[in-house]
Amino acid sequence: MKVLIIGSYGLIVGNLIARLHREKCDVYVLTGKRKTDKRKGMPRHIAFFFQEDSADLKYVISGIMPDYLIFTGAWDENYEWEKEECASAFSSALVNILSWAKEYKIPKVCYLSCMDAGTEKGARGKIVRDGERICETYAEPGFGVTALRVPYVYGACLCAEDTLDLISEQCFLARGGADYQLLASETELIYVTDLADAVYRVGKEGLDKDPFSCYEVGGKERVDGETFASHIERLYEKSAPKALGTMFITDTAASSDRTFNEDFGYTPRIDIKTGLERIENFLSKNHKKIAQIRRTKLQEELYEKSQSAKAQIRQGMTYVVHVLENLLVFAVAFATQYFLKGSMDAFVYVDFLLLYIVIIALKRGVGESILAVLLASCANLWMEILDGGTVSGVLSQYQFVLQVLFYFIIAIGVSYSFLLHRTKLKERMDQLRELEEEYTRIIDINRTNVEIKKTFEDRLINYGDSIGKIYNVVSELDVLEVDKVIMASLRVVSKIMSVKDVSIYYAGTDQYFHFVGATTKETGGLRTILLSEYKELGKALMEGDVFINHEIGGELPRMAAPIYSGNKLIYIIMLWNMEFDEVNLYKKNLFLVLVKIITSSLEKGYQYEKVGRNQEYYEDTNIMLPEAFRNRVEEQLKGVPQEEAEYTLVCVATEGRDRTQLNMELSGILRDSDRIGYLKEGSDYIYILAHTNYDGAEFVVRKLTREGFRCRVVTKDED
Repeated sequence: MKVLIIGSYGLIVGNLIARLHREKCDVYVLTGKRKTDKRKGMPRHIAFFFQEDSADLKYVISGIMPDYLIFTGAWDENYEWEKEECASAFSSALVNILSWAKEYKIPKVCYLSCMDAGTEKGARGKIVRDGERICETYAEPGFGVTALRVPYVYGACLCAEDTLDLISEQCFLARGGADYQLLASETELIYVTDLADAVYRVGKEGLDKDPFSCYEVGGKERVDGETFASHIERLYEKSAPKALGTMFITDTAASSDRTFNEDFGYTPRIDIKTGLERIENFLSKNHKKIAQIRRTKLQEELYEKSQSAKAQIRQGMTYVVHVLENLLVFAVAFATQYFLKGSMDAFVYVDFLLLYIVIIALKRGVGESILAVLLASCANLWMEILDGGTVSGVLSQYQFVLQVLFYFIIAIGVSYSFLLHRTKLKERMDQLRELEEEYTRIIDINRTNVEIKKTFEDRLINYGDSIGKIYNVVSELDVLEVDKVIMASLRVVSKIMSVKDVSIYYAGTDQYFHFVGATTKETGGLRTILLSEYKELGKALMEGDVFINHEIGGELPRMAAPIYSGNKLIYIIMLWNMEFDEVNLYKKNLFLVLVKIITSSLEKGYQYEKVGRNQEYYEDTNIMLPEAFRNRVEEQLKGVPQEEAEYTLVCVATEGRDRTQLNMELSGILRDSDRIGYLKEGSDYIYILAHTNYDGAEFVVRKLTREGFRCRVVTKDED
């Protein structure tokens, strides 16, 4: 499934990417920012960096053609909800998204709303509620939109660069011993992975009841200040933080409608205790980096404030300088008008004050040109008074009034014409810049589409669980010896399932399943397992299903699958140390497919052994002929360091027992993967090639000794 997420990087988008990546979705993100702030350490995805309301969104949608589009809406950190322009920006972005999604017939759209939208509480609640109405307007059969109203979202981020939510913020403060804040009242919270699960279910299980649907998605529990404080004090007992005041948190209304749970099979799993522990785990790994980032941001904010203050001062100083320059030019024009016009006939008809007004209008615009008109008019008034006139007499002269009006017309006309010219020039430059940016974005989008194409082309070979990769890995099972198939199975399952620790157990004749081998020495588990002691494990395996362990710790594997021969359970493959997030339906189905392939390879191995048995074994026994047994011993032990050997040779004294008696007694003790044989015909010693390392061989020796056999482990130093 191809999924396009629209929203800024942060707590929700990061966890959505992680969840979708685990479900093997192709994830694309449009961050709504022009700068490339892609986080390091995020699961693989492709990002686009421009605004949601950009017309270039059509190139992204048409290039990707996603199956599912998610708009983070109320939880998009790009929006400053209290600003006046936020409502128009948000609505414009949403309309742009829905228009192009509808144009290109995207089947499913998810709009993340909030509980405050239900009551239209605050500016954010009103804007987001209007967004729900827009979604309802656009929705129609074939174009479904689902709005999810969620309570306050908290949780562990994926990257240290992400902004901490208020709950994580209190954990960060408490961890450092600083005062933290409590919840003001009982509040329903939802952990971010539960929200990611809900959003994924909308895309996967999308219902076709109505084109538009609005659901309330609840969290695991409601939490009050006292409960929150008790968990904080338990987590940070050493730092001894103190609760001081309450924090303002949005979306405190509880979800009263559980229709979403019923329609989509959703169940919130993370309670406040587990959620805070996960946050602490994230903080413990990233505390220093987060602290450094916060210090850097604080310094940047202080620097921006100082720069803003400096900019205001510079702006004020610039204005003062302009006024002083205006006054200086006026003084020069007035002096020239006063001294030259009366003394030189050549300048009788030259109006230097008008020239001054034109210069100011061209250089400074309308505002200062009006100041120039006032100064020039005052200068003319003063000169008329010097010639014997009075203020009232001059102001009542028709010629003086016309001159002032003429100054105003010239000043406004020149400054406006020049301003219009500069505005048109600026618009043309802006258009050119926008075209260049659009060209650059189209090039980037095309480059991204080429990358997407190449990714899909390479996936057949390079992707972890593609058909080509599975075929290459599973080809290791193309061997005919049963014990080789078993050991190859461990490597195959480890590679395909991306699990380091894999072990396998064989059904013995004593109702126990015995340890055969593992991919690493550290792989957990018991040496023997009695299924009747583990009811859930036994029930799943007897039904031919995969067992999934949802508990933390314990002695059971995270997943286990059965291998049958006919109707008999003969092997159990176990996966250990898997992350909880990796335990999903996809992994379960993949595990079942691998088990069926392994079962098929084992059946071939059993058929091969049956056909070639007469050439390697004494008739009607499980004892190998000397030559065949020597070849098997050399194959498993020759050139292998003792500490790395998967098999061990055990020497057993026959003490007069014939082959029939030895076969009967030893076959009931040993496992199917162990081999019995002679190194020399007629020897008084028979050997066991036990499928265990040298440490485990001591267990085999003790077991044989209890059954009355005299035996010892053959070391690598012996011939």
